[in-house]
Amino acid sequence: MAKKPQTKKTKNNNPGFSLTEAVIATAIFGTLGSIAYPNFIDNQNGAKLAEVKANISSIPPIIGAYIDATGETPSTWDELSSITAVMTNNGPATGDLETRITLPKSIYDLSIEGPTESVYTLTATRVIDRNDENSDNEDQSDPNEEFKYAVKSCFNISNGASDLRSGNLSEIENTLNCG
Repeated sequence: MAKKPQTKKTKNNNPGFSLTEAVIATAIFGTLGSIAYPNFIDNQNGAKLAEVKANISSIPPIIGAYIDATGETPSTWDELSSITAVMTNNGPATGDLETRITLPKSIYDLSIEGPTESVYTLTATRVIDRNDENSDNEDQSDPNEEFKYAVKSCFNISNGASDLRSGNLSEIENTLNCG
């Protein structure tokens, strides 16, 4: 009988990925990340926007309740706190209504103007956007993207009408209808 030639088994003493495998894996992860990351950021911004809308929607009933209870229009956050506290990261809001407050667990600041002709106007802008606007480097923010995630609302104390809009602040500013 003929002998089969013996093949020598070689043992790989260097376990791990080859350079080619590592480069391909990195390219795949990079491609998936570049697709997923913008969607993740948009969803995060959308969630923060929904939360600030809910917070803003809760303030007109507080103003209405204060007017019903006292017969006067509120001018400070402290007066509104006698009905229900409007919370910030540092506790209940204090000071004039026109003083900006940072909403709890949020990147949004809220200010209230009014009443002008029986209408209160509530404006929430992202702190990041406002900081970009005040920056010395004008190349940082595109004027068309300024306050892209702003929220503006109005509340008419004489007839109870209210409206809430979100988007680019310059586009939504004049579209509110609280007739």
